[in-house]
Amino acid sequence: MGRTKQEFLDKLEKLQTDYAECKIDTEQFDQGLKDLGIHSEEERLFEKLDAEEARYNYKMDNAAEQAKGNPFITTDEMDIKE
Repeated sequence: MGRTKQEFLDKLEKLQTDYAECKIDTEQFDQGLKDLGIHSEEERLFEKLDAEEARYNYKMDNAAEQAKGNPFITTDEMDIKE
């Protein structure tokens, strides 16, 4: 039974969101792309670059939220996960 385009896009978006929110690591993300049928190294790199940008924005947003209450917070005090 074939997947619809919307199902594929929904699964890809969830995979990217999980990666951006640090719920999965790079290897799990790459494997998830393969499981979705994205086997080309170039295509996976393209998807990873998008997800890396989302992950950066997620981390920056979290850091900004943590710093709201304390304008003098240092980066050492921020809880930023890799």
